[in-house]
Amino acid sequence: MQSRIAVLVLSTSLVGLSGCASLNFSGIKPTPTEVVADIPAPVQKTDADKPSWVETAPERMPTTDWVAGFNDPVLNELVSEAMRSNTNVRLAAARLAAAEASAKAFRSGLYPSINANSRASRNESANSAIPGSSNFSLGGTVSWEVDMWGRVRDTANSGDLEAAASNADYAGTRLSIAGATTQTWFNLIEARLQRDLAQRNVATQERALRLTKRRFDGGVSGSSDYRLARSALANAEATLAFRMQVELATSRQLETLLRRYPEAELAARDDLPVLPPLLGAGTPDEIFLRRPDLLAAERRMIAQGLRIDISKKNLLPRLSLDASASSGGRSIARLFSLESLAASVAGGLTAPIFQGGALRADVARNEAVLNQLLESYADTALTAYREVEDALDAETHLREQVRALSVSLEEAKKAEERLEQRFSEGLASILQLLDSQTRRNNTEGQYISVRRERLANRVRLHLALGGGLYGQEQAREKLPKPKIELPSLASLN
Repeated sequence: MQSRIAVLVLSTSLVGLSGCASLNFSGIKPTPTEVVADIPAPVQKTDADKPSWVETAPERMPTTDWVAGFNDPVLNELVSEAMRSNTNVRLAAARLAAAEASAKAFRSGLYPSINANSRASRNESANSAIPGSSNFSLGGTVSWEVDMWGRVRDTANSGDLEAAASNADYAGTRLSIAGATTQTWFNLIEARLQRDLAQRNVATQERALRLTKRRFDGGVSGSSDYRLARSALANAEATLAFRMQVELATSRQLETLLRRYPEAELAARDDLPVLPPLLGAGTPDEIFLRRPDLLAAERRMIAQGLRIDISKKNLLPRLSLDASASSGGRSIARLFSLESLAASVAGGLTAPIFQGGALRADVARNEAVLNQLLESYADTALTAYREVEDALDAETHLREQVRALSVSLEEAKKAEERLEQRFSEGLASILQLLDSQTRRNNTEGQYISVRRERLANRVRLHLALGGGLYGQEQAREKLPKPKIELPSLASLN
């Protein structure tokens, strides 16, 4: 039986060994590249140094569900809608899907590559006396690189790290859009409050104009007072038009974040939400465990370190194994016959001798890229430190601004009421009345703005510390399959 089986040909070819005979490859496996970023350490604060407005959380970390902490059901729905529909979130999810597919492709190098081939041909002679012939062949090949130095494994691991970095980018995009949606919602509420304030100011100026006209008609005041009152009313009307424009523009901005058509149909609630207590503000060094941009940068640095190792291992020999088998004959039946089977196994060892310095230049290039990533990482970390410190510091100062403006607004209202009464009695001038109204109006506008700024700063603090619920790396919706609609010819005519 064995005499009828095709001979198994074993050919082990050591390609390039004649040129490498003088080389010594013992002990040349490169050591793994160490990735270390030089970043200043933050000052550690004791519990006694922490502000009194911070309530200690059991886990010593910031509130995780920070959006729900504002106790605004409409805001919760808007952020959830943004997580589903926002274009940047969906774009980041698509990039993550591409990175995961690339990582899978990189990991395929760890396994053998198997291919199949077939061929059929028919030969006919011009001489009818000579019969034609048919030939069929069926075969397959297997190739595999032996990972002697870990180069293939490093390639697979670098792809996994890039996918993990894209996952962190996706989490960062979700966190950023959640923050942008929240802040834009607060801006819309502020715009409505400012518009309401402008409307009340118009009504106030109309009342002042009526008082002035009555005094002018009675000969108590001159035309200059009447003209000043009319000017103040016109300014109030201009301010109202501007505030209405800002409110509509802010509504469109929020609708754009939600992937809606920007038609300014979103209406704000009546007042800003109450600022929630800050549970466990955390410390700046915790950002390395939570911030998606730092997590992504860290993984890209490690991946780049692996690329340096890969480029160094490209200087070393490679061992590859190849096997093939084929069967052929003049009939289909012989394709599956052992008599027509031929197989071969080959092993090849290749080593670079002269590449014009390209391989060593690739090592230098990858090392330079790693230095770039290290400096960029340090810059990102320092920026994160600053954002945390700024937000924590602003908590104290904005709290004091709200307190002071609250007192100022209360006194300005009382002064305006008193001067309006004195003006109607003829005991105060129009300039005094207009000044008190302007002071009260400006103070109330500042009070609204600083309340909104406190809420916005709280959002910035959560973003600076790495967020929470909407920053989790594993949170990802299933994207719909792409659907491309081409315009019809009728629509182009």
